[in-house]
Amino acid sequence: MMTRANTFAFKHSAVCLAVAGVLSTYSVAAQTTTADAAKAQQTEVEVIEVRGIRSSLKASMQDKKESSLVSDGIAAEDLGKFPDLNVAESLQRITGVSIDRSGGEGQAVTIRGFGPQFNTVLVNNRQIATDSNGREFNFDILAADQITGADVFKSNSARLQEGGIGGTINVKTARPFDYDDFRIAGSVKGMYESLSEKTSPAASVLLTRNWDDKFGALLALSHQKRDVQINQIATAGWRSGQTISNKRDGVLFTNAYIPRNWDQIIDQQERTRDNASLVLQYAPSEDVTVTMDGLVSRFEVDSTVTDLASWFEPDRVGSATIDPATGTLLTFSQDVGLHQGSGDPATDFVSHTRNSRDISTNAFGLNVEWKITEQLTANFDASTSNAENDRAGRDRFNVVGMINSYAFDGTGSVPTVKHNGFGGSTLPAASLARMHYNEKGNQFSDEDEVTELKADFEYVAEKGVFQKANFGVYSQEREKSSFQIYGGQCFYCGYALPAPVDTIKFQPFTAKNFFPGLINTFYSYDGDAVVKYLADSGHPITTTLQNNRYTINEDVTSLYMDFTLAYDLGDMPLTVNLGARYAETSVDVAAVQSFVVDIVPTADATLFQNVLGPATNINQGTKYANLLPSLNIKLEVQDDMIVRFASYDSLTRPTMGQMSPATTFNEPRRQNLTANGGNPALKPFRAENWDLAYEWYYQDANMFSFTVFNKEVEDFIVTLTGQETYNMTARKGPLYNCVSAPLCSSSVVPTTAELNGASEVYTVSRPQNGESARITGYEAALTHMFDNGFGFTVNATVVDSNLNVGADTTQSFALEGLGDSQNFIMFYEQGDYQARIAFNNREAFLRQLDNGFNGEPINTERFGQWDISASYDVNEYLTVFFEGINITEEELVQTGRFKNQIYSVEDNGSRYAVGVRGAF
Repeated sequence: MMTRANTFAFKHSAVCLAVAGVLSTYSVAAQTTTADAAKAQQTEVEVIEVRGIRSSLKASMQDKKESSLVSDGIAAEDLGKFPDLNVAESLQRITGVSIDRSGGEGQAVTIRGFGPQFNTVLVNNRQIATDSNGREFNFDILAADQITGADVFKSNSARLQEGGIGGTINVKTARPFDYDDFRIAGSVKGMYESLSEKTSPAASVLLTRNWDDKFGALLALSHQKRDVQINQIATAGWRSGQTISNKRDGVLFTNAYIPRNWDQIIDQQERTRDNASLVLQYAPSEDVTVTMDGLVSRFEVDSTVTDLASWFEPDRVGSATIDPATGTLLTFSQDVGLHQGSGDPATDFVSHTRNSRDISTNAFGLNVEWKITEQLTANFDASTSNAENDRAGRDRFNVVGMINSYAFDGTGSVPTVKHNGFGGSTLPAASLARMHYNEKGNQFSDEDEVTELKADFEYVAEKGVFQKANFGVYSQEREKSSFQIYGGQCFYCGYALPAPVDTIKFQPFTAKNFFPGLINTFYSYDGDAVVKYLADSGHPITTTLQNNRYTINEDVTSLYMDFTLAYDLGDMPLTVNLGARYAETSVDVAAVQSFVVDIVPTADATLFQNVLGPATNINQGTKYANLLPSLNIKLEVQDDMIVRFASYDSLTRPTMGQMSPATTFNEPRRQNLTANGGNPALKPFRAENWDLAYEWYYQDANMFSFTVFNKEVEDFIVTLTGQETYNMTARKGPLYNCVSAPLCSSSVVPTTAELNGASEVYTVSRPQNGESARITGYEAALTHMFDNGFGFTVNATVVDSNLNVGADTTQSFALEGLGDSQNFIMFYEQGDYQARIAFNNREAFLRQLDNGFNGEPINTERFGQWDISASYDVNEYLTVFFEGINITEEELVQTGRFKNQIYSVEDNGSRYAVGVRGAF
């Protein structure tokens, strides 16, 4: 593993070698005869499945061409043959779609620069509950090998469920009536992770039987496991406006930026994903089809983080250099004996499980399609789904440290922290280790339940300009709740007690494949043994249900009607779809809140504890209604050329977490009292949109498209940080209300200047409705296939924003997630051989306008990833394949307000897989 600055030439060569290797390996297939290709095609028709890169691209092009909306899609072969763990990684190949990653795999989807919360995700036209506290759907719960296709609708129609300003994604799974007679398909593969150097299994199987289109059954199962290592260096935030000083030299700099801390993180995860789905179809007559289906997903992430950590205080900086242009400290030391009240620095060894996840998702539905007459068809659908991330009270966070000096250097491509006594395999004596901070909990458990009822009708005219009418009613009831079970134990805070090194298994730890130039050997220990030691010594960590929980009930009722008209404008067919959707939304919010009533010191001079008052019940609610008109015009200029225009209104509702009135008071640090909460008064985002598209389907299976779009968004929601004052009603004296003997007897007592009086001012992050934002952009895509088996797909999306913030031009905000993206795919397919190489690039974008710590932004730097895949059809039943993900091991980098304020550098390494798939 090498730094970005030193590996450009290597990565460029690696990509070239990968292209040459993958494609040249199969160059012999260029000799395949036309008869062989025809024979292969016949085999594909016999199994009634879209097979081959070319066939799948043709299918997705045909869907795009026939659609009345501005849309794109991906067919079964693309989902099955791309080297993808989940659906998000497949969707990123589509024009205008980019993804956020977790552990190196796709998690959430951005459309046209609008983040996951702005997009509606449907599975078989149903909204599925999500395990997050927002509305975004986490695709990592859903394996790609159970999906037969996906459509991305970028313009809107009255028939589409409201909620997605960015777009609507409909993921489709297999149905037994899609196949004739009996069919079994499956795959087995082994995945190798370059950082953990471990290989893990993945397998899937699909069995289906169709009895003469009268009754059908389908069962699909998949299992995936990954032994993942994630290497990261990171800070929790850059503190602005700081006075840099020490007791020897006095003030060194004023109004400076200094990182709050710096962590060298090795996150070792075991990820297990299990999906199962069962579909039953029954057709009692030619006019009625009944479909029952169920989906069960379990996604578990067992994470153990080993962290070499350092905490920075501005009043103990021994020496430093600064960037005069930005006020950012470039280098500085934290020296023992120089502090002015913050205590001596310590080299911390952190062990925690906060990155673990335990997701369960269940979805069940009943659908009845009824052809009432030759012209009128009805579709009735009822579904329910639930999702839960069950982590409350289950995770631990432990800190053991050594009083020590260290120095930060941010002048290189990757920031480093040098700790005294650590170098190579050299370590300070284990006897220097001291007990410090411990807690259990911290994570929230989020539960979501969605129930939907739909009745859709379509009337098709026999002839004339009027083609058809669609109308229907939709109802959704959604309940989302979040709660925290937490307990902190600060009896040993302050590094006073020697750590029981034998009891907690305190021993050297060496990180594999860590960032070069950084310390990769330090100490680790058994965090569970620490928890047991605390309990055995009479100081257990007691967890309780926290009074910062909420439940939100949201009811939505929608009515819609649209009409499709067709007319020949000369010799050019013209199709017009126009309609409107009316939606009423009712929200009831119930929360339990305890407000901070005092702040008490601990033995660590930088760390305090909140004292919370009694529980308070909060109940609020809101109602609103929206009328969303839509117009889609499609003009076939000639057989292979289409021009589209769309004008439509759309909305995105605030996330559930944003609407919670509960406030979470964070761990109080010296000179840093922070909290975060929601805002029940939030209004939904509303947008007026238009799209203009040109599509040219030239030759047999080639396509060029160009689309211009414009979105005028009102009531934009941004998270902003402000000051809130809380009365310290439990405070008894001029200093603090000591709540336990160890705290009261602490020799380190902050001054009244730091925390004093009847109230304290907290820096609180809350979402608020902004003014308006105009987002413009364009998309371009080209797919071309050559006669010699080669082909390519290239697309790009460019977006820009013009923000309006009222009369006060001194204020501004930026749009989170807004950024350009590009995709390039080169493929070769001839006879039994297939090969692909894909490059997916996302330009720099604003990750968070407010970091939730002190109002500073977080930016994500450009990230481009190279993936490869190749396969060989052994016969008409079996295929062997090879996959490579992020083969150049690109790193994900985040920065603060300025480029030299590194927030994090994350290395997920690469992964490779070899396997076999079959269909019988």
